[in-house]
Amino acid sequence: MRVSKLIIVAAMLGVPAASAVAQNRTDPYGHDAIERGQFSEAEASLRAQLALEPAKPELLLNLAAIYARTNRLDQAEVMYQRVIAGEDVSLLLRPDHALGAHAIAQRGLGKLDVQRTAAR
Repeated sequence: MRVSKLIIVAAMLGVPAASAVAQNRTDPYGHDAIERGQFSEAEASLRAQLALEPAKPELLLNLAAIYARTNRLDQAEVMYQRVIAGEDVSLLLRPDHALGAHAIAQRGLGKLDVQRTAAR
């Protein structure tokens, strides 16, 4: 398993995230916009970066989190499944805590099930 040096947003999963590399043009993971609740801005940034790196789990997970937070659960599920279909890389969630991309995606899928149940 390779280790990613970048921090992702995992707030959707209930994991506290440390601040990632500063946004502007240099935050391809949309971390700052997500933290500000600017989901459309973050989504646009993530989609642009996904065009360049379509299998990058950090991008897929952050986009899945946005979809889940904006009640697009089927789209979130697709992103989580794409993560699971890819390489299981270790992602740094905060300076002292890493977790595999597959485990994060599985946790996200579980939260989608809870959201779907609550919506019934």
